[in-house]
Amino acid sequence: MAQSKNKAKKKRKKSGTTGSRNPQMQHARSPKTALRTFFKIVNDVSTSAEAMLLATPNSSQQLVRFDTQVLMRGLNSLKAVRVLLEQGYWEYGVVVSRQLFELLVNVEYLDKMPDREEATLLFARYGLLQFLRAEQRKIAYDEEKKRPVNAEHKAQVEQHLDQDFMDFRSNTKDGSVGWVNSWCRKDTAALAKASADSMRNYQYDMLYRVWSEQTHAAPGALIKDIFRDTSPGWFEQTVAENENWSKETFAFAIQFFLALWLHLPHVERPVVQIAKWLSDLNVAMGGPALPAPVVAASE
Repeated sequence: MAQSKNKAKKKRKKSGTTGSRNPQMQHARSPKTALRTFFKIVNDVSTSAEAMLLATPNSSQQLVRFDTQVLMRGLNSLKAVRVLLEQGYWEYGVVVSRQLFELLVNVEYLDKMPDREEATLLFARYGLLQFLRAEQRKIAYDEEKKRPVNAEHKAQVEQHLDQDFMDFRSNTKDGSVGWVNSWCRKDTAALAKASADSMRNYQYDMLYRVWSEQTHAAPGALIKDIFRDTSPGWFEQTVAENENWSKETFAFAIQFFLALWLHLPHVERPVVQIAKWLSDLNVAMGGPALPAPVVAASE
């Protein structure tokens, strides 16, 4: 009976019902093999950042906590890119890389402010405004759906929005209450342009123009597959294209995170090690030398 079961299992494996029916698929390298160097860099960076965060002194102090939480958010984004690229989903890795880019250019701008502590407080207050506006929308939705609403909570939210954020108000054509679109009144394009790093404009163009279709699942994200050329060699070409886009996505995410780390003065910044990671990334990309790291001013 046991032998019969073993034969049945072998027969099922040979049938191909659980694997790809495309015979060329067996020749495709896995992303972890094709992008081995990138995965090693991300793993080394993640391990070092986690150890540093755990060892950060005075983590309960406001400015220290701000920097550690920003770095943690960036680190989680970098890990998310790694998970997606392990499965070959570079298009979705682009979405997370874009979030990491936005975090970076905001912190770069914050770091340029005359009083970083005051700017940090402004950033945090705008975050509180966003939280309260989200609460207001949730309450309105619950009321529309005839769900129970805590009247005291609703009154507190409305009171804070009416009285505590006058400096974030904006004028609207119809006279209704409007709000500025960011803590510093600049959008991501303006923040990229304001960066001391000249590469930010190029990176913005890639993330918000060239790769915009991928972020929004627009028709442009599907068109190549809809009209895929299936002549001999199409599979190898597709694999090569995916590997190249995955490398670009990885390179962006790693650079953004390392740059973010260097702009957080209240956490330890291993400048020499970061320069080594950037050098390794440069070798993996086979491109021109990467700019030298820019370190934020010390406390």
